[in-house]
Amino acid sequence: MSGGDDRFADLGGGSLERRSAAERLAERDITHPEEPERPPDPPRRAGNKYGWVIGIVVLMILGLLLYRSLLPENDNSLLGLKRGRPLPVFAAPLATGPLAGDANVCERRPCAKAAGPVPACDLESRQVLNLCHLRRRPVVLTFVFDRGADCFPQVDRTERMKARFPRVTFATVYFSRADRAEIRSIVRRRRWSQPVGVDRDGQVVNRFGVAGCPTTVFARAGGRVSETALGNLTEEELRAKTRRITGS
Repeated sequence: MSGGDDRFADLGGGSLERRSAAERLAERDITHPEEPERPPDPPRRAGNKYGWVIGIVVLMILGLLLYRSLLPENDNSLLGLKRGRPLPVFAAPLATGPLAGDANVCERRPCAKAAGPVPACDLESRQVLNLCHLRRRPVVLTFVFDRGADCFPQVDRTERMKARFPRVTFATVYFSRADRAEIRSIVRRRRWSQPVGVDRDGQVVNRFGVAGCPTTVFARAGGRVSETALGNLTEEELRAKTRRITGS
């Protein structure tokens, strides 16, 4: 065998040994290219983990407002009964009386279970505020709450001026779930002589479309709404609006 022969040449080993390290690295770069380095991920901003909950609550509130504004029994928006609409009938326990329970808002038979067992106009008692009877004359009806606003001064103002309008019925609907003794104490302490009906479950408030306190409804004799006023009114404003429903 001559010194120049390589008996392993047919296996490729001889040529591999004769290549330099640089050549072998160059060949590996071709057969096994390296993946380019990926840029680092941008840092994530810390979000509010309760953000989705807040979003759901907002949507629920908006849906409730839309639902109330479309209620057929009110035929009104959240701004109260519109001019010319008939007053919804109700019979509510008087704050100063012994009767307890929810107001009756049934208009005709058959009565829905939540509206009361009999039509409100069929209830004859000195212990209830019955709008069926009051609406025979012009009516100034004030709605007050005991939470979230200072509504009572509005009733105080109607008390001071009602003597000037003997042909007008003044009454108040008090939306509250407070103890009856507490409500009775407020009425007596503030010396309200007009009838005050208690709307414990909010059915009367809902039927009149009352969304704020105080709300005052002015109606002509026969029970047609002349105006629904939102917020506090001065005594001068009360007198002017009351004169309109009497025609004077």
